Amino acid sequence: MRKWLTVLLYVSGIILAFIYRYDILAWLRQDHNALLGLSAAALLALFPVVPYKLIIGIYGYAYGSLTAAVICWSASTLAGAVIYGIVKYMFQEKASKYLASVPALGKFTSAVQRRPFAAVVLARLAPVIPQMAVNIYAGAAGLPFWSYLAASGLGKIPGIALYAFLGGQLFSHPRSGLMAILVYVVVLALAVLALRPRSLWTKE
Repeated sequence: MRKWLTVLLYVSGIILAFIYRYDILAWLRQDHNALLGLSAAALLALFPVVPYKLIIGIYGYAYGSLTAAVICWSASTLAGAVIYGIVKYMFQEKASKYLASVPALGKFTSAVQRRPFAAVVLARLAPVIPQMAVNIYAGAAGLPFWSYLAASGLGKIPGIALYAFLGGQLFSHPRSGLMAILVYVVVLALAVLALRPRSLWTKE
């Protein structure tokens, strides 16, 4: 019963956030209170009714690039830890059985569990992987919490820094924005080389 209540509350939060999404975005553009901004950023990370990249960009415009990056990094990392905890301690048993029942998923999960830090860092860096999916999968696979949290925090830095910088600087300094994108691409390339995906499949 408690599990279904958690799901119901989460779905209700998503519905309410979706209904009032334009009011929330308008408030974010106008309000410059960092504590309220942190709370709102955490809620929007928990209930992702709009792309979080857009939220980071708006924060960059409203608070400045550095402040926005710190707020969004802190908020999204906190929200990720909450989702991880909910999944791991309330749904992991059923989720792990499902992962084990699909051979390809079971093999992939075994590989990830051998290199949880590298796997999470790469997943956080990849712009095409939904970040909520990473939180849910990490909890379902039972990855070590501190390894997951540290890897999440590290892997989020380049993307959040980029979007916060673009939000704060793109319109006033478009050339700087292009340079930031190039730096981001270089960082991704170096990270992939350092944490080669095939290393996940190599036993210790």
